[in-house]
Formats: sequence, structure tokens, C-alpha cells
Amino acid sequence: MTGEARLTPPGFVDPKARSEFIRLGTIVFLTAMTNQQAVILAVVWQEAGFSHADIGILLGVYGVPLVLASLFSGAAANRFGLLPTVRLGAVLTTFGLVSLYFTHESFAGSFASRIVQGAGFALFHAPVMTYGTTRLTQDRFIQLFGLLSAMAPLPYAFGPVVAEYLFHAFGPRTFFLAGSLPGLLALPLLWTLRPVEKAEPQVGGMRALLSSGRITLPMIAACVFGAMFGFVSAFMAPVMLERGLSIGAFFTSFTLSIFIVRLGLLGPLETIDRRLVVAGGAVVLALGLTLAALANSLPMAIAAGLVFGMGHSIGFPVLSAWICDGTPPEARATPLALFNATFFAAIYLIALPASLAIARFGYPPVMIATASTGLVLAVGLTVAWYRRFR
Repeated sequence: MTGEARLTPPGFVDPKARSEFIRLGTIVFLTAMTNQQAVILAVVWQEAGFSHADIGILLGVYGVPLVLASLFSGAAANRFGLLPTVRLGAVLTTFGLVSLYFTHESFAGSFASRIVQGAGFALFHAPVMTYGTTRLTQDRFIQLFGLLSAMAPLPYAFGPVVAEYLFHAFGPRTFFLAGSLPGLLALPLLWTLRPVEKAEPQVGGMRALLSSGRITLPMIAACVFGAMFGFVSAFMAPVMLERGLSIGAFFTSFTLSIFIVRLGLLGPLETIDRRLVVAGGAVVLALGLTLAALANSLPMAIAAGLVFGMGHSIGFPVLSAWICDGTPPEARATPLALFNATFFAAIYLIALPASLAIARFGYPPVMIATASTGLVLAVGLTVAWYRRFR
């Protein structure tokens, strides 16, 4: 055994990779923290005198560049390199928020800022996760990748509270400057990471990937997971408020559950068939959404958040690993870009049909119907797994 092999921590490609991985997690957390300050933009624009229709457009338009740029972030990373694409995405994400310092009182200006922010986070997210996979070996891959991907939603545990305090205590301009600070702190760290080789043009092409039957099941699962997560993102706050419950009861427990599960419980799942793991995650996710539909007390809301977070933590990193199976590390930008584009599209597309259904049937029936898609997915994946042995 060589000296370098003895010094290499388990799960990492070389002795320097663990330090890079820690810095990468910090970068993801800080950039996501800036991006998530947008949770109170509706309040900012309301106080600026915008109509509800204008606010709805400004909130929703973020999803258009997010999905489109996610779809093409893999091609950009393959052409220009992973780190240049990540750096560009981080700069645009941070600039998109800080530019609202100047544009938040103008509809056209706010529209442009949101386009920049959405495109930036899309160019950042899939390539940064791809770069993270290049620091890892298959040993402990799901556990370590799960920790990295948990850094993006982690700010939800306290980000909305911080954003609300900054805005109400100091006003919108100070809020935008302070909210951009985490992203600005992340930027120098991006220049401390080692570059990786570009993927060859013929490797990981989008057309070849789309025609590959191996991605069908994980992409269907991405739609279902995205739809359930999108419902929670769009409607869980009004559900809790309608019942006189704290929003934080669900979202804080949900976020902490994500982090705790990925910190210690993903290791045993490394050797289990992807279909069974994702099926189990879908069942737990559906149970969490069902508990939320029935929650009429604080303990039930907390329990719903914990269970929903557990399901998301089990399924999301395994799905990300599943769609990359058999792909060289430097070429994973394309499958992860397709996965992220599908996931983000499901998050935003669920809002309109769900809102129409809620207006007619109310929250609980629609939440239970949405949860049932997770059970259908679980059955389908289990059947697909069983057929392997016939």
C-alpha cells in the first residue's frame, strides 16, 4: 500500500479531496443561504405597492430560467468545465439578489433580477453537485453525497427567520445587502478548489441519455418526488397558518430531519438496490404528507415535518446517484442536469393544478391525493425490482 493510499480517508479519491469536500459543502450552504433569502420577497414587493398578480408573476418567473438553465447546465459544464460553470452560477445567484437593492421597486427591474437569480442557481446547483462526485469513490458515496446535497436545503431551518428579521428591522435595502453576504463569502472559496478534466464531447450527451432506457424509472421518480416537495414548498405555510400552527413547526423539523438522516443513516443503504431504496423513500414521503394533511396540533405538525424530511433524505440522494450509475465522474454533469431540470419543473408545475384543486376540494383531500402518487411510485418500483428475478 502506498503512502498516499494510507493517508486517503475512506470514500475520497485522494488525501486532498476531504478538505475540498468540506469547503464545497460550505460553498453550497452559503450560496443557498443567499438564494433562499428570496422567501420573503412577496412581503418586500407587497410593501412596495405591487399587485398580487405582479407579485405572483415575479415569484413564478424564477422557475423558468431555473428549469431551462438546469437542463443546459450539463452541456455548459462539459464545454467550459465544471468549476467555471459553478463559479458563473454562484456569481449570478448572488448578483441576482443584491441587484434587487436597486430594482425591487420596479416591476421590470425585479423581473430581470429574478431571471438572473434563477439562471444563476441552475448553473450552480447541478455542476457543483457533479464536482462533489469527482471527490468521492463508490465507498460511502451515497452517505457523503447525501451530506453535500443536504447543504442546499439546510438554510431553510433558519433562513426565513433571519430574512424576516433583517427586512423588518432594517428595511429592504439593508436586507438585500446583508442577504447577499453569504454568497459573497462563498465566492473566494470557489477559487481554492482543484479543476477537473472536461468530459469528452461524445460522453454524456443529452440525446443519448434521453434515449437510454436506464433513466426512465429515476426520471419518473424525480417527477413524483418533485411534485410532493413542490406542494409542500408552495402550500404548507398557508396550511399551517389556516390551522393556527407555527410554520416553523413543520419546516424546521423537516430541515433538521434531512440533515440528521443524511449525516448518519444513509450508509446502510449503499448496498441495497436503488429501486427499493427510492420506493421506501416514496412511502415515507407520502406518509409525511398525509400526516401534514391531518395535522391539527403542534406535535403532529412537527412529526409530519420529521417524517417528510426523512423520506426526502432517503430518496433524493439515491435518485441522484442512480441516474449517474455507469457514468464517469467528469461526465455526470449531463445526467444530474437532466435530473435537476425534471425535479425543478415538477416543483413549479404542481402549483397551478394543485391550487385549482384546493379551491374546489380544500387542502386535506388534495394533500392525500398528492401523497398517493408516492405509493403508486413505490409499487411500480417494487414490481420493477421483482421482475429482475424472473
